[in-house]
Amino acid sequence: VASLVLHCPRLAVLQLEGCRDLSGWCLSAATPRLTQLALGGCTLVTDAAVGAICRACTALTSLTLRQCRAVSDAALRSLATHCPELRALDVSRCGSVSDEGIAALAAGCTALTCLELEGYTDVSDVGLLALAQSCTDLATLNLWVCNGVTDSGVCALAAACTQLVSLDLRLCTKVSGTAVEAVARHCPHLKALYTERAGRIDDRSMAVLAQGCRRLELLDVGWCDIADAALGALAAYCTELRTLSLAYCEAVSDHGIQMLCRGCIALCSLDLGGCSRLSEASLVAIAHGCSRLQSLDLGSCKQLVTDKGLLTLASKCDGLRSLNLRFCEQVSDDAVDKVLQ
Repeated sequence: VASLVLHCPRLAVLQLEGCRDLSGWCLSAATPRLTQLALGGCTLVTDAAVGAICRACTALTSLTLRQCRAVSDAALRSLATHCPELRALDVSRCGSVSDEGIAALAAGCTALTCLELEGYTDVSDVGLLALAQSCTDLATLNLWVCNGVTDSGVCALAAACTQLVSLDLRLCTKVSGTAVEAVARHCPHLKALYTERAGRIDDRSMAVLAQGCRRLELLDVGWCDIADAALGALAAYCTELRTLSLAYCEAVSDHGIQMLCRGCIALCSLDLGGCSRLSEASLVAIAHGCSRLQSLDLGSCKQLVTDKGLLTLASKCDGLRSLNLRFCEQVSDDAVDKVLQ
């Protein structure tokens, strides 16, 4: 790799993800023209190596350090000092990233549009406030498992970063519908929202979201406290929705699915796993309303999937590529054989 970067002075993009024997020091002589570098899974890369890379590659606009276990806040400080043009950074599940590192990054890399911070339980509203103050062009933010974040931080971020397109709040257990409503008010361009197993998110917040973010294409509300009213709102306002997860939203009934399928006919992926109240009527509604479906999860929907419903689905959704029928005890071998034909 050292020879490569030495003899390729025009190198602009370099992907080295998964090269576990790579320490990163070989890139300290890389060309200043390097703008995109991916080192995800390179577990020998350290803060010191990232610092050397930053000093050599000051024009970096995109850097992936996902799962570089020896990387911490020090690397973020190096980026802030030497790489002011950085726009996309993935430091998910590295060694130790905290509010302090995020604040330094935000102050030095104000052009950030994409930031992946998955897996940091110590990240709190302090880090979000720093991003809100300095990185107002943020479009994509991943906070999966950052359960120190609360409504206050997300509300401040949404008010400042109005160009948000994708926001991941999965397992942010202190975040509730208040945060979702703030996103709906301030971020009309939002296309993807993940709130699986977040705090209390109900029909009211989903209705506000649907009215405020009508360009939604992906929504994950698995394990949230929503029911039919939320699906009615999505059907009315979010007609571009393509991917929806309602996994284990046990209050959802056939009526909600019927409304959804009348309004969201562009759905390509639908997860209803664990929605125990659904019956064959939902499957018929899906078959007739969502003919573009490519992926459907019906795992543990014991009352939903019957032979008749399955055959109706197969006859209407001929583009289906993935179907989960785990623990659907009413399905027979004959029906599965006919579907496969």
